[in-house]
Amino acid sequence: MDCSKAVPVSGVAEEYAYVTAQRCPACGGRWAVCRRVLLEDAQGRHYDQIDVACRRCAATQAFLFDIQSFFPSAQG
Repeated sequence: MDCSKAVPVSGVAEEYAYVTAQRCPACGGRWAVCRRVLLEDAQGRHYDQIDVACRRCAATQAFLFDIQSFFPSAQG
């Protein structure tokens, strides 16, 4: 997991708004959310990963979000 590319957000609604604004690089189609996963790195920081599939061509992608602003680490 490359956390350096995580998009910082202030809430789950912002994650979904970000995904909705993105388009499939293969065909320009819209994404359908397949699943949302809570991840934790070795330092105890938490991230949300949203896996999506294109509604038009079925290409897949994962978006990684930095959720520290509303899901603080145990190390705080």
